[in-house]
Amino acid sequence: MAGMTRDMARLQAGEFDLLVVGGGIHGLFTAYDAAARGMSVALIDRGDLGSGISFNHQRTIHGGLRALQSGHIRKCQEQIRERRAWARIAPHLLRPLPFLIGTYRGTRRSRTAVRLGFKLYDFVGRSRNANVLPELHLPNGRLESAATTRRLSPGVNTSRLSGGAIWYDYQTVHPDRLTWTVALAADQAGAVVCTYAEMVAPRRDGARVTGATVRDVMSGESLEVRAKAVVFAAGAGLAALQGQCGVSGAAPLVLAMNLLLDRPAKDISIAAPSSRGRMFTAVPWRGHVLVGTWQSDDEVQAGDDTPLAASVDACLAEAASAFPAMAPTRADIRFVHCGLVPAQTTAKGLELMAESRVIVHQEAPGLVSIVGVKYTTARLTAERAVDAVVNLTGAQARPCRTGTALLPHADVADSDGLLQETCQLLGVRLDRDVQAHLAGWYGTEASAVLRCAHEAKAMARLSAESPVLEGELNYAIREAAAVRLEDVVFRRTPLCSAGRPGADALGRAADIMAAMCGWTPERRDEELARVHARLVI
Repeated sequence: MAGMTRDMARLQAGEFDLLVVGGGIHGLFTAYDAAARGMSVALIDRGDLGSGISFNHQRTIHGGLRALQSGHIRKCQEQIRERRAWARIAPHLLRPLPFLIGTYRGTRRSRTAVRLGFKLYDFVGRSRNANVLPELHLPNGRLESAATTRRLSPGVNTSRLSGGAIWYDYQTVHPDRLTWTVALAADQAGAVVCTYAEMVAPRRDGARVTGATVRDVMSGESLEVRAKAVVFAAGAGLAALQGQCGVSGAAPLVLAMNLLLDRPAKDISIAAPSSRGRMFTAVPWRGHVLVGTWQSDDEVQAGDDTPLAASVDACLAEAASAFPAMAPTRADIRFVHCGLVPAQTTAKGLELMAESRVIVHQEAPGLVSIVGVKYTTARLTAERAVDAVVNLTGAQARPCRTGTALLPHADVADSDGLLQETCQLLGVRLDRDVQAHLAGWYGTEASAVLRCAHEAKAMARLSAESPVLEGELNYAIREAAAVRLEDVVFRRTPLCSAGRPGADALGRAADIMAAMCGWTPERRDEELARVHARLVI
């Protein structure tokens, strides 16, 4: 299969059925779904694909247990179906992960209450493993003894502790690669996908929105994109885009944060309430622990550049109250995942919005907005948005198939075998961890990546501590539409996904991109500074 290239000229190739503004997981699924149904589609993003809140989430695909606890059975069923859809379309990038929480005598989380809740949850989700590979089957929830709970969750509140409860969800093994495969699916379905392309104004025919004036962020040039319908899926930038069109509906935003801590991880996620009553989880990730999710109490405006130091300290304090044995400090932080997310007003103040919304703007015909909330349900939200576009435009569209069709390079039965065959053909021997990395990250695309690295004579590792090869940067630039250094080290490869890589890895990566892209020394230093700024705590 061919890779993806950034070609702004294709945006002017006639009128599209749909223009999607925003390349996070909701926008990507919208473009993929519409293109797969036979519509002509363009997608633009002012930055890189998946670089916003889709990059900053907790790496899990949830099945709606909290929704069930709140009595929302329909929402629980919906999330279970979407969790299963992920397992069917991306089996190579998910794994079952157990979650543990303590049970307590005389509370809503007593063993009796949890046992009954698990029975209802297992009944509601009885088809959760249908048409899912056996290795991804999720067991029923179960109760554990108090001794086991104390062993698995040191520091758990032992007052009235009666035991623990374990349930299973999925962890996204490589979440940024998962987002990228949805982008690849959109591209392969025929969508024109362009990064670093910013909408600066809507095109109008009277009240109707008929496309957008788009600026190439890299060159500064502008062009016109014509479309029968436009979907805004711009995350924190939604309110600004809606303001350009004279419509509303964006939610207030709060800052959400997860911290990757330099703590040894057990292969189980621990859940516990913080001192403020929020449920925190400690999730194993790349050999470390990802804790969160913390949120700000007050609304935050998009573009607010207030330093994160106070928020990081607040998140650490709340995490310490939930997991006292962990006792996290600033020195333990490897990476800060944070972003602005939609919120809703409740009796307790602003809380994270529970469900995504699709808004059809009657006052601006042809315009639809997505207020996206959950990575888990992004596919379904996009399906509803495309349904709305079909109704608006009268397009002759095929049924949605994004919930069952494998994403690109997802054939788990072939990835290792194909890579080994390519190694033999090229006469290459890979270190065991490099081979595991290539097969695990790229799936069946690993053979093409290896060939590119071999042809470029770039088979060296970027650092002794990382399995990422120099040639992966070559591939990212030529076949994966990478424009900036941060695109490569954060999203096209896992080089910086767990914080700073080995000693000279970033400098070497910057040198390779500078040589391939013709950067000046000043541009090379600027690109490197942007990455270092993202890694500063």
